[in-house]
Amino acid sequence: MKKCSKCGTENSKDALFCENCGNKLSEDKKIVCPNCGFSNSVEASFCENCGSKLLEVQSNDTVSNNRDNTYGDLPEENSDSTNRNQKDNPEMNSKNIRRSQGISEYNNLRNIIAVAAIIIVVVIGVFSLRYFKTNRQTENSRDSNSAALQKDKSSSEKSSRAKKHSETSSSSEKEMSDNSEKLSVATLTNKQNAASILVYGALKANAPLFKGNYDLALKNSQLYVSLVKLDSDETEADETPILYELAPGQIDSSCGYKLGRNREVYFYSQVKNTPGFSRISETTQDEIVDYINSHHLVNKVNELANETIVDGE
Repeated sequence: MKKCSKCGTENSKDALFCENCGNKLSEDKKIVCPNCGFSNSVEASFCENCGSKLLEVQSNDTVSNNRDNTYGDLPEENSDSTNRNQKDNPEMNSKNIRRSQGISEYNNLRNIIAVAAIIIVVVIGVFSLRYFKTNRQTENSRDSNSAALQKDKSSSEKSSRAKKHSETSSSSEKEMSDNSEKLSVATLTNKQNAASILVYGALKANAPLFKGNYDLALKNSQLYVSLVKLDSDETEADETPILYELAPGQIDSSCGYKLGRNREVYFYSQVKNTPGFSRISETTQDEIVDYINSHHLVNKVNELANETIVDGE
């Protein structure tokens, strides 16, 4: 007969568990190694398989208390059976150990992943900060260059305006100089008279033939004046009997002028398809000189007069 060490019930000698409480009836108690799961004798202090220190055999009261705390809602019989099976089953203990090791390894892997993620975030943050800082410096440099270019452009515009103002002032001074050298009817030479009449006829009287001859005279840098003496039937009563033919160089004349007896000037142009000239307008030498002086054309007249050739003078 086997007596249950827990409840004292007498069981058959072949029984493995108490028929009253389910407690294991084996007389040979074993201590399972928590490291390798090997079953050792109850007297052993260290595992016979791996040498690990063995835990002392727990008393029935301690086992019962632990069973009640862990499986509070389970029936007492089932709890005792479960604890007993877990304690006496080496394979189950080994699985629990491996599971604990797996959980530990999982926790370690999770910690490593978390640390790696933190490192990656920090590295990305550092590179992002450096990138934005570099872009900011580039933008500031671009703004500085733009401001410098704008400043240079402004300085150039100011210089250009100053130069233009200086040229305008010089031109005004030149015009004042021209005014200080005004023409006078009393001192006009034949060349100045011819040049001033051509300029007046082209710019003021707006006679087409005078305008064309004036442009060609400036282009060729030469004015040719031919004096033609006229008969009495070819001369008006208020004119002198001389026709001054104007040509831009020694070519056929198409326009000219006659002088009056009281400083009058009569403009003539060649009639189309006829050999003669016809009067087209008139003015006075005083008006022509006033126009030349007031419009700052004195230098223009003198330049043209210097290139004038008078034939028959």
